[in-house]
Amino acid sequence: MGNSAMPSADKISLSEFSDLLARYPSCIEVVSESKGAKPGQKTLVELDEYRHVAALDAFGSEKANTPMGIDDVTTLVEWKLRHGKFRPTLMKLVASNEADTVADTVQKAVDQYRDSSDVSAALGVLTTLRGIGPATASLLLAVHDGQNVIFFADEAFYWLCCGGSKAPIKYNLKEYMALNERAQALARRLGVKAVDVERVAFVLMREPHTAPARINTCYLDLLARPSKRAKMQVFSCPDPIALPKRFRDLKERLAVSGSESALISSWNRLLQELRKEVELVSTSGSQAVPIIDFADITKPQRVEGFMTDLRKRGVAIIKNVVPRETAVGWRREAREYLDQNPSTPTSPASDPQLYDLYWSQAQIKARAHPNVLAAQSFAMSLWNSEDSRVKVTTNFPVSYADRIRIQKPPRPGRVPASAHVDGGSVERWEPDGYGRAGTYRKIFQGKWEEYDPWESSSRVAVASDLYRGAGSCSILRMFQGWLALDSIAPDQGSLQVCPMLQLATAYYLLRPFFSPNNTTTSGSTTQLDYLLSSQNWSLTRPQNSILHGALPSYAQDINRALHPHLQLDRSLVAIPPLEPGDYVLWHPDLVHVVDGPHVGITRTTAAPAAAATSPFEKNEDSGSAAMYLPACPLTQTNALYLSRQRKAFLLGCPAPDFSGGRGESSHAGRAGVQDVNDAGGDEGLRAMGLLPWDEEDAADDAEREVLAVANSILFPDLYDYMP
Repeated sequence: MGNSAMPSADKISLSEFSDLLARYPSCIEVVSESKGAKPGQKTLVELDEYRHVAALDAFGSEKANTPMGIDDVTTLVEWKLRHGKFRPTLMKLVASNEADTVADTVQKAVDQYRDSSDVSAALGVLTTLRGIGPATASLLLAVHDGQNVIFFADEAFYWLCCGGSKAPIKYNLKEYMALNERAQALARRLGVKAVDVERVAFVLMREPHTAPARINTCYLDLLARPSKRAKMQVFSCPDPIALPKRFRDLKERLAVSGSESALISSWNRLLQELRKEVELVSTSGSQAVPIIDFADITKPQRVEGFMTDLRKRGVAIIKNVVPRETAVGWRREAREYLDQNPSTPTSPASDPQLYDLYWSQAQIKARAHPNVLAAQSFAMSLWNSEDSRVKVTTNFPVSYADRIRIQKPPRPGRVPASAHVDGGSVERWEPDGYGRAGTYRKIFQGKWEEYDPWESSSRVAVASDLYRGAGSCSILRMFQGWLALDSIAPDQGSLQVCPMLQLATAYYLLRPFFSPNNTTTSGSTTQLDYLLSSQNWSLTRPQNSILHGALPSYAQDINRALHPHLQLDRSLVAIPPLEPGDYVLWHPDLVHVVDGPHVGITRTTAAPAAAATSPFEKNEDSGSAAMYLPACPLTQTNALYLSRQRKAFLLGCPAPDFSGGRGESSHAGRAGVQDVNDAGGDEGLRAMGLLPWDEEDAADDAEREVLAVANSILFPDLYDYMP
């Protein structure tokens, strides 16, 4: 629903309408001042005078024979760009039309309109010009008949068609005809002009006190680089592996970054807390994972408890982010795309689980879906920044192209997956890795209780991939995520997590500094308790070069032998069952495993069913399908990555963090820019780096600076579209 303080188009009175119309000059002046103008450019106020006065005088209905030339068209387009949302290539496209062609085409459209009053037909003529879509065409027609034709402005569409809500706009003819119909109905009811309806909508949507609520429903819904290994690898070994001498020196420096006594004391406190937390988690099981329905993410009474649990656990499920039938449809589309392109690489080739698809219609639709973007922004709002100088915003998620997983039930001979942590391994201790931003400084200083896993400014400058590791990520992810395309039971390729985010992170980072005094055991409970007690563990003197479970270019391995205090047989819990359209998100430091041996779950020993015709065909033995959909904020580094990813998308190549080669460049049915627009409108395009962010949407100056930096990276000619 829209803003409750905003009068609806169906009920607004003539006096209210007139009052709003009278406020238009001051409103446009404020907007003009905020946008500014380069030397030699006209201000928005000057351009607005041309659009609403000079152009109507020159081309209005009583001036039927006045020709409109290329200069008139470019002036109107310049007004459109300054008045609304910027389109980086629009002016150049429009200006590339031949002057005679423009004059003849506009005159033909106007003559046809005045003969038949057929707006749709006139727009069809105008859109034959380069760079002229339905929105710009409506502007050219509107200045010829301001009484009856409204310009396809975002503000008018939001007010008249979406109840004041900023829903995605596709800018197609169907949307415009619905807008024009509603504008004419209002104009007839009040006895006003269509051009005045447009201006009133601008005031309603632009004045601060009537800023619209952001939701995802709309009236129109009622109308009918170098190559990497493809798969992340975990080198799981129960024995410690010595690294080069420099890692010993690194550990010595870190051990004295606070004081040895502080480090020892913090280790002892940590082991005590871990013992209690493991007991709690093992008792809670899957109930330790918080759940919220997508419909409740705007309800404070539901959000507060959910966010508290997410902060502690580091993992959560948002149910029903997209409708079940939509998610199932995406699975079907992905299956058809794979069937059309059977040469798509898989990992591992002998037992496919990951499919190297990045640009299928299904993936593009999911990444651009308004609900997915809203869920990502909602989850990322848990993060905070202690350093205002570090520019990051969670209000504008960016899309990270990842793959599709079809996880089948374990077959005889498959090596069980290993628990691990994403985001590098040895980099967590290295000064050129996470040390660049001091991400874990508090932990190494013996103050793990003060460590905040949700502090973002200490992660923006991190280098988590110093060794070009498998499955590594060079973009800042605040969450890794899956969107379920199937019903996923705990024993069908689901996820297990260790939901002790702060404690487990502190533990696997401090573990390399300590050694057990006694490693022998009789197997009794009392003896095992002693082996895990703080009395049996001491700071290693001198330090060695071992970083338990960490090897350059591999993910951080977590196992029972090297990390005994985590008691993974008790602390790894299966997430609750997922249904199509559910979205599971987890912190990048969270210990997790995909399709590991599930505690308390009996797997079937029956013979497997006959192979399906496609790995996407669902049957009782075909496992489960999910899309990887990380949640990523907008930062300078992420904008730089987005520029590389955009190029890969346009060419059909693999996403920059993944294997090289031709990828999907010759795949039949590969998605394109129009598909992004159709799926998510402006916000979907922006998330893919295909449309600039509107800096007026920023909540404050700091966020405005982030948007400006991102726009300058992705659209360097942003302010140079006019000579």
